[in-house]
Amino acid sequence: MAARRGDTLLFPTPPVVAAHAAIGGKKEGEGPLAACFDELSADNFFGQSNWEAAEKEMALRAARLCLKKAETTPDNVSLALAGDLQAQCTASSYALRELGIPFAGLFGACSTMAEALGLGAALCSAGMADGLLAMTSSHFCAAERQFRTPLSYGAVRTPTAQWTATAAGACCGPPVRGYSSAPPPSDGCRTIK
Repeated sequence: MAARRGDTLLFPTPPVVAAHAAIGGKKEGEGPLAACFDELSADNFFGQSNWEAAEKEMALRAARLCLKKAETTPDNVSLALAGDLQAQCTASSYALRELGIPFAGLFGACSTMAEALGLGAALCSAGMADGLLAMTSSHFCAAERQFRTPLSYGAVRTPTAQWTATAAGACCGPPVRGYSSAPPPSDGCRTIK
């Protein structure tokens, strides 16, 4: 079990990310981090009929790819900690329902992945989860509709307006029984300075 020193948890066995996956939209493919995505799509609908379904599809693709890279299946994941920007974690819940993985919804907006990884590390360390999936997603168009000015209104964006990412990411930890102290392999993603 983790020991606490102030606001810091000290784990007897350091948490390990066995695999990760990132899916992005058109704008992400044009940015400086494009090489760090596993999959980029010029179609922000990701083959779906609406933006909310597109976000669920991104989350599902990220989860499946992450599990494939970790050489595991949904049956080996005891819990998923996930969230998105849709009301009630809609995209995450539909994606994880399709995978059949038990799910606890998180809503931390921009901090959801960090929240999932931190909470997941604590749960695994305490023996409450074995093989955990952390996941988050957002879709620019779905977020605009819910939080700002819906795109269909045709409002002009100011040059300094926020731009929510159209992306999904997933990380999974190995089962506690399968812990390895070996460092994770480099995926060739360049460091931005």
